[in-house]
Amino acid sequence: MPTNDFLVFGGDAAANVMTQAAYAALAARTAGFSAGTAQSAQLNKVWRQASIISASVAQFVADQTGGDVLDNGSTSAIVAGLKSAVALTSVGRLIGVQVFSTPGTSTYTPTTGTKSVIVESVGGGGGSGGVPATGAGQNALAGCGGNGAYAKSRFTSGFAGVSVTIGAGGGAGGSGPSNGGAGGTTSFGPLVSCPGGGGSVAGVVVSGPSNAAGGAGGGVPSGANVLVGAPGVAGCWPVIAAIGASSLAIQPPTLLGAYGTGGAQTLNGVSSAARAGSPGGPGFVIVWEYA
Repeated sequence: MPTNDFLVFGGDAAANVMTQAAYAALAARTAGFSAGTAQSAQLNKVWRQASIISASVAQFVADQTGGDVLDNGSTSAIVAGLKSAVALTSVGRLIGVQVFSTPGTSTYTPTTGTKSVIVESVGGGGGSGGVPATGAGQNALAGCGGNGAYAKSRFTSGFAGVSVTIGAGGGAGGSGPSNGGAGGTTSFGPLVSCPGGGGSVAGVVVSGPSNAAGGAGGGVPSGANVLVGAPGVAGCWPVIAAIGASSLAIQPPTLLGAYGTGGAQTLNGVSSAARAGSPGGPGFVIVWEYA
């Protein structure tokens, strides 16, 4: 706990200090004390008023910065601490972080003392399509699902008690084959909305080199007043496979399956059984709470 050397003088309830009403009416309060006998109750009142303010300011500096406020005859450290304390108060200090990552709807209840929030949101990722069985000299390829839209926003009002909806990841395309499903929209009340990514289309059997584009990325999010993810970006670059390539030739990046990412591309090499695609990652909302 930081040390505050600036203490209140005459703060006891039974201290020899004149009343506030008497001090307010005291002529010397405006004109200053003149020659004569000093009255302790009057002087104690003056000293207490000054010490209370200095002790309060020093404690404010200590509480905000976490540093000591020392009576060592130097003003530089105190002034620097006061500037830091004021800056921290105006920007706000982080007092809590709440994470919502389970698909569905819940309610955001701010931590006591929250005056503003920074909200990061991403929609659910799209699933990738399935691929059919292949014979000799054939392959089949389905691209990645699209990533969900991302938004970063700051709000100073209207955020308490809003509904938080987390978009589910799009379903994997079946081995029928079928297309991957679209990811769900993530929203933070009426303040932010992040569309989910599109699913990729099912693969088809080809006898030559094949390529497959990823699903469409989530559309333009609403409510992003700090940072917005680029809309329309697919979950992965178009993939090209040559005949005879093993299904292990294309490995999904480690982020696939994480929050808001599209399902991994699906590849069948020669003479392979039909294969299902991969599901997209669910959306999320992170709320950074500031005093």
